[in-house]
Amino acid sequence: MLDIERLLEEKMNPLYRAHYALWVHWWPLWRSISGRSIMRQWEEHNLVQEGQTFLDYGCGTGDFTLQAAKKVSQTGKVYALDYFPRQLEIVTQRSARAGLANIETIHSTNKTGLPDESVDVIWMCDVLHEIKERRAVLSELHRVLKRDGTLALHDGMREKALDYTADLFSLTLRDNKFLRFAKIS
Repeated sequence: MLDIERLLEEKMNPLYRAHYALWVHWWPLWRSISGRSIMRQWEEHNLVQEGQTFLDYGCGTGDFTLQAAKKVSQTGKVYALDYFPRQLEIVTQRSARAGLANIETIHSTNKTGLPDESVDVIWMCDVLHEIKERRAVLSELHRVLKRDGTLALHDGMREKALDYTADLFSLTLRDNKFLRFAKIS
């Protein structure tokens, strides 16, 4: 089956990148609407706690990064990882305006640069379907997730995500597009 996203990325790379450059500007408006229901799922499923270390993988402009930073408070830490430097600049600006000093940005395509078993919660929202090397990325996330940590996905791939998590993560909760996983040791 043809994957149009991959075709665009590989064959029309400049156009694909321009799409994401425009995306940065209208995404916060979209996320301000769609993010409310996702935040309700965070609350309902008790995803983020004070003092945790949280990785927002594919953070975009930081909508969830900022929310997580408030929830983990100053005793916690939030890492915001994205492929696009401009999005990380926006995260840095937004976190400074919000007075949040517990956010660190990471520019990367897949490797986090974080120590083994150093993260309590890994959050991926609408990003797994965009990753070319899904299994490699999930292996890296498995490495940095603490033994009792949580990987949480919100993605249109839904159950198809299970094709890439086998032997790394075990599904513990399914709520529409929200999937929660435990690390398999």
